[in-house]
Amino acid sequence: MKVYNINFDCGRITYFEYNSLVQVYRFHSFYDVCEIVFSSSLPADDILAKVIVKEKIIPILDCYVQMLLDTFIVSMDFTENDFLYFRGKLFSYKFISCEVEKIVKNKNFNCQCYFFESKE
Repeated sequence: MKVYNINFDCGRITYFEYNSLVQVYRFHSFYDVCEIVFSSSLPADDILAKVIVKEKIIPILDCYVQMLLDTFIVSMDFTENDFLYFRGKLFSYKFISCEVEKIVKNKNFNCQCYFFESKE
């Protein structure tokens, strides 16, 4: 059983196999990427609101998730017993969870996806 905890807020993936920590990956958080795209120094919630209002959330999200999946997640032998846990403030928006789930399904990952709104 593989478990990937993907935290969008702090830019970290923790990878477990059979309840043992295997690897921790670090990368730019979703907010860092949005800040780079919009060159602003707003608080994280304001950056997210700005990205949603400007209707740029879907392309940025698509690129970000594709990069994470292609770079860090080894999915060749995923089964229904494997999990991707997505965590972050942005998952308080249901449409974002749906978009990420679509991206994962389009990659033909044979695993279960769960979404959690973090309070960090």
